[in-house]
Amino acid sequence: MLRLLTITLLAHLLSGCFGTDPAVQSFDTYQQRLANVVDTDPLVLQESIFIALPRKRDAMLPIDEVRMGLFDAYELRQCGLFQLIAERNSILGKVQDAFHQLDYEIQLLNTLAGCLSLIEDPTLIELLEDIQDQKNQQFARVYWNTLIGSDAWRKQLTPPSTTLITPDTPFPHSEALLAIHRYSEISHATLTNMDVIALQESIEKQRYLGALFYSMDESTRWLNTITQQLKRDDALVICGANRNQTKLNYVRNVFDTFFIGAVQPYLSKLNSLYLDAQPSLDALHRQVSATVPNSDFNSAYFGGEHYRKFQTSVKDHVSYWQTLFARCQMEIGNSIKK
Repeated sequence: MLRLLTITLLAHLLSGCFGTDPAVQSFDTYQQRLANVVDTDPLVLQESIFIALPRKRDAMLPIDEVRMGLFDAYELRQCGLFQLIAERNSILGKVQDAFHQLDYEIQLLNTLAGCLSLIEDPTLIELLEDIQDQKNQQFARVYWNTLIGSDAWRKQLTPPSTTLITPDTPFPHSEALLAIHRYSEISHATLTNMDVIALQESIEKQRYLGALFYSMDESTRWLNTITQQLKRDDALVICGANRNQTKLNYVRNVFDTFFIGAVQPYLSKLNSLYLDAQPSLDALHRQVSATVPNSDFNSAYFGGEHYRKFQTSVKDHVSYWQTLFARCQMEIGNSIKK
């Protein structure tokens, strides 16, 4: 009696957990119905493939301080460099957040270029060109440190919860997507007077990428598990001439109702959300790969490795159904897509 009560309570708790997440509920119901049709148990869910954002202390790159002599020269006052450096060395300047530090580096490189076009002192020109070279070499590290270390970006890249993106609710992300795209365009080779600080609020408040990455990985995990279960139970679905088609018809009904009706539209939604961000992710990947070539997080999400795993899981799942229906000579119409 105690064992039965424990099992009932556990089932209730698990049902409650899934019930709070409509996307997980769709996968769970789909898997359970497939098992019910052939009278087997659902497979245990595979291990998560989600990669958490690395800790700041493990990911931040050191940046050497660049010291400048003769910085009080008259020419530097005229071109604005003296004032910019003085602000940076003030008490407030020394405690700036990552976005303000990146903004300073952009302003500094732009101001250096302007000064070099105005000053005539050969000694000063040589000094500024040396500083310009050092700052250009450091820029990729400052860019990466902002991406991996700023509070705004860490919120953007971390799932806001352990629930998946909901299937039927619009997922607002236009402001974040625009800010992410503009950030991905920043490069020391094409510096402009872009207002980097203005990107910070949208990147921080519309938490898009972390939710997408987590939802995509969890969907991959569910789909791979269900495909494995279908292959395990394939021999139990018997079809052909003079065979009882009842079980096959039940399987087909589960496919139509729970995969085509619920799971496939959700997978399409995630795919669409990813494609919206893909150009920006590709740009981020190109920019940071030379700086942090061995970052698992960069490869998985900016580089698209986990999106490709997601695509493969969908294709494998659809291929199973195509093979089954071909074996049983059933038409599947245009509703099933890879």
